[in-house]
Amino acid sequence: MSHTTTGRGRAGRPRSVDGERLDRRLELVRAAYQIIARHGLEHLRTRGVAEAAAINVATLHYYFPTKESLIAAVASHLATLFDTRAETRGGVGALQALRQEFADMRDYLADRPEMIQVMFELNARARRDRRIARIIEPLKASWRGTIERVVAGGVAEGVFRSDLNTAHVAGAIVAALWGAATLPLSCGEREGLFAVIEAWLRPSGAKRRKTGSRTGRRGSRS
Repeated sequence: MSHTTTGRGRAGRPRSVDGERLDRRLELVRAAYQIIARHGLEHLRTRGVAEAAAINVATLHYYFPTKESLIAAVASHLATLFDTRAETRGGVGALQALRQEFADMRDYLADRPEMIQVMFELNARARRDRRIARIIEPLKASWRGTIERVVAGGVAEGVFRSDLNTAHVAGAIVAALWGAATLPLSCGEREGLFAVIEAWLRPSGAKRRKTGSRTGRRGSRS
């Protein structure tokens, strides 16, 4: 495949304009991302990624000298996808923001399940690869921070219990939502979990939301 050149480069190293170079790099990252989502990290091979992107392995190695560098790029790409899909909570009350977290989880599972699968694979890899962990940890910390702000806001608004430890509660909610995303739960079981989380946060005597009611663009699908 030809490249737009700006001059002669060293043998085996294509000299492309910055835009084309970035496009080719993203193409390779997306190909690796799809392989991980469909087959798992253990089936990721640089040759398979090159074939999926319709380039030769030597060109792939120009952009990503090692398989580990390619996996790190996939982790960064995933973080960007989550950031892109994050919705602004400005002007929304804490209870509505919590329910929107539930709606976001439904949307990920229904419309973008590959994001959850790749995150699951990278989380497992991060336990033994500090490079991946350094990329994934800020993403997890950001999610936890968002939930902690929602809980603190709910306490301040009086819609959540006043005795809650916001940091501990945020950690528990993130763990529960991640379990809902990665465990083989039915739609009804996930909705039940969402209802339990909300009931746990609400003050005694607060009006309970019916299990299975939805907030967001789409309903829950199995």
